[in-house]
Amino acid sequence: MSAERDPPFRTVGIVGLGLIGGSIGLGLRRCWPTVDVLGVDEPEVLSAARRLGAVNGVRERLEELQDADLIVLATPVPQIATLLEAAAGADLRGTISDVGSTKRQIMAAAHGVRGRFVGGHPVAGSAQSGVAFARPDLFDRREWLIVPGDAAQAAVEGVEALARGLGARPRRLDAVTHDRLMAYVSHLPQILATVLMATAGNAVGQEGLAAAGPGFADMTRLASSPADLWRGILASNADFVAEAVAALKAGLPTTPTALEDIGRIEAMFRAASRWADRT
Repeated sequence: MSAERDPPFRTVGIVGLGLIGGSIGLGLRRCWPTVDVLGVDEPEVLSAARRLGAVNGVRERLEELQDADLIVLATPVPQIATLLEAAAGADLRGTISDVGSTKRQIMAAAHGVRGRFVGGHPVAGSAQSGVAFARPDLFDRREWLIVPGDAAQAAVEGVEALARGLGARPRRLDAVTHDRLMAYVSHLPQILATVLMATAGNAVGQEGLAAAGPGFADMTRLASSPADLWRGILASNADFVAEAVAALKAGLPTTPTALEDIGRIEAMFRAASRWADRT
């Protein structure tokens, strides 16, 4: 838990109360109990969020968050871009941020709220989605990537203070660097886990999968991730994800000759071990 004392924002509106949005609300209530947390989502989601204590007030639409000092857009990436267009035409005074897993498309859509939008991406989550799985410690010791864009310094520092208050470690970078980084360390692993599970399951069936060990379970933990969430992420970062997939394919020993090449296999394992020892 962070040592931040005073809340950087007295009223926070969260649009989208899934795993991330709900966890932000719970984290705010843990760190700064006096902060008002207002939720925008479907009625049944809002009811669940109130029961969990993730919000203490609700609004029907983004445009009703005029009293929020900070508005966090915590929906899937395509919806964030649409919400930014709505925010540009609304009478909103607060800083606006998001939690999207890609940044270039979102930063481009934020032109209508110039100076007030701070791109954000808490690098946390799980294969489970929905507010029912939200928890206040989700961001503890996790990086919270910040893409300042043209936002005012005070707005950027406010979002960074909020991230620290939720237990995260904020780090600034630009949108292009962010998206290429995520292609390799987040989006590629998701594709790999999904394809691995589908390939193995189709080849050996349920009985064969029952013989898999813990290593296979570790490798395929992400295979249950929802397609509707990842569809937007992959589409908005398709160029860098394709680059990452091509790089992975180039490193795979795909022929019997390559698999029998002891020197190549040892070099591959040594390189991987060096990087693993640094993380």
